[in-house]
Amino acid sequence: MNSYTRDLVIVTGAGRGIGRSIAFGLGRMGAMVLCISKSKRAEETSNLISKNGGKSDWIATDLAEYEQTGERVSAWLNNKTFSRIGLVLAAATLGPSGPLQSTFLTEWDITFRTNVLGNLAVVQATLPILLENKNGRLVFFAGGGAAYAYPIFPAYAATKTALVRVVENLHEDLKGAGDFAVAILAPGAVETDTLACVREHGGYVRTTVPIEEPVGFVLEFLSAGKCGFSGCFVHVRDEWQSLLNSDGQLCVKDLWKLRRVE
Repeated sequence: MNSYTRDLVIVTGAGRGIGRSIAFGLGRMGAMVLCISKSKRAEETSNLISKNGGKSDWIATDLAEYEQTGERVSAWLNNKTFSRIGLVLAAATLGPSGPLQSTFLTEWDITFRTNVLGNLAVVQATLPILLENKNGRLVFFAGGGAAYAYPIFPAYAATKTALVRVVENLHEDLKGAGDFAVAILAPGAVETDTLACVREHGGYVRTTVPIEEPVGFVLEFLSAGKCGFSGCFVHVRDEWQSLLNSDGQLCVKDLWKLRRVE
């Protein structure tokens, strides 16, 4: 695995769960980690990385206030130089639970602004540097509802499906602009506060995945010299390892399409 020494990785949702574990892993690898979360947990994660010999800083911002979030990330990046930057867009909120008739559209609005627009604000603030460097690695997170109906948290499901198409479009936008790879990971059911909330609302969890699996995916993806699944929606237990640092390439249109009557 290549070292990310002297490079920057920005992690949204770094205050807890998978995002927090990814931030710690990156700190151990030698990356400069910018931790972003809604609460002061971003500061706590950053302080622990620094305490253990890593390099880190933090921004506390509500991703639902996406314009403010973009401005804060842009301000932090101003006058700083990094040759390679990685983005881990792990922040998400479950939003309202239950059928449409029992939820409020204001709750849906917050869910979309957090899960989609908030993460995209971080990407947009970073893109000028990525394009100048002609290099970047971006990984988003899917979840329940990205590949199938998920009525227990319908707004969450809708945002995760939207992010699949965002990743496909970003891949097309960046194709030919340099050494870029964009992916969206289904991490599996990891024992986090989010999964506990799903259970509290009656969600059934068939199997769980150790947190080390999605963390390992992200660390390898960010460090890889080549990626043969850019633009793809990948489950953590898919055969993705053979497509890193190799000349193999998945055909996106054959890998994934939304269901339709044919």
